[in-house]
Amino acid sequence: MFALGIEPHFIRNPKLWPTKPAKFSETLEEYSREIRKLCEKLLKFIATSLGLNQDTFEEMFGVAVQAVRMNYYPTCPRPDLVLGLSPHSDGSAVTVLQQGKGSSVGLQILKEDMWVPVQPIPNALVINIGDTIEVLTNGRYKSVEHRAVTHQENDRISIVTFYAPSYEIELGPMPELVNENNPCKYRRYNHGEYSKHYVTNKLQGKKTLDFAKIQTKNSS
Repeated sequence: MFALGIEPHFIRNPKLWPTKPAKFSETLEEYSREIRKLCEKLLKFIATSLGLNQDTFEEMFGVAVQAVRMNYYPTCPRPDLVLGLSPHSDGSAVTVLQQGKGSSVGLQILKEDMWVPVQPIPNALVINIGDTIEVLTNGRYKSVEHRAVTHQENDRISIVTFYAPSYEIELGPMPELVNENNPCKYRRYNHGEYSKHYVTNKLQGKKTLDFAKIQTKNSS
């Protein structure tokens, strides 16, 4: 696993950027610019689907944070005992996953209490909704609980981009999406504080969302 901060520039650590292969930095810069454009478009579509102005999230997020993580999952003699990555949801707004050419099926999502494999599709990207969008939409959009499994015969490579609001932004359910039929489920909080909470706690399903949930008598 290898992670790099992309935007804004102050989260970058130049010492971590490899000098080999020669065009690594140039290629990653170009790839990240295009993924950022994609994330911005996706958020416009999400806003429009909710009856909001298409620029709602862009105006709210400030200077959005973008990071990339490169994963390598080697073959494993006992895939029944070893996970590549524990079940979790992402703390981002949206996550963009590119699976390596010829990669084995490693990504699984939790649906109706069953783990469903996500088959790699050539020349396609996988989009996951993160916790931030679940909170902002008051649960209208759900963050995706997922995990990575290992394989006995095939290894796997993936590149993951996380796109999230500025650390300084205060977040909470948008008033337009709170009503009697869909009461407020989450409190307001600073995104930087949530990000710190996320990275300092172990991956355990969607438990990190408890940080933002409004606890009621019926809460489990």
